[in-house]
Amino acid sequence: MKIVVIGDSTTVTGLRLAGIKRGYVAESIESARKALNEAALNPEVGLIIITERLAQGLRKDISHLTEGKITPLIVEIPDKFGPIEEKVDPIKELIKKAVGVEIKLE
Repeated sequence: MKIVVIGDSTTVTGLRLAGIKRGYVAESIESARKALNEAALNPEVGLIIITERLAQGLRKDISHLTEGKITPLIVEIPDKFGPIEEKVDPIKELIKKAVGVEIKLE
């Protein structure tokens, strides 16, 4: 399985230096959408890493591409500007979807 990264030039360059062979530099939502669709339709791609800022603009596309599928797994990472503070914990929501109940941590 191959790994693909989609993000700004700094993020893509950094991850390519770390060993990821395929990267798409996307400076706009439209170019990111094109790269995401191309990567998701490739049966050899098992993991897509995308920056959070691009993923925010592609939320519906990501949901559509991952609905009912195991691969590719899409992981969001912070870009060079740092993480986006979220009001909803994505891991907590994933557990809620999978288990059917909300887990409260104190």
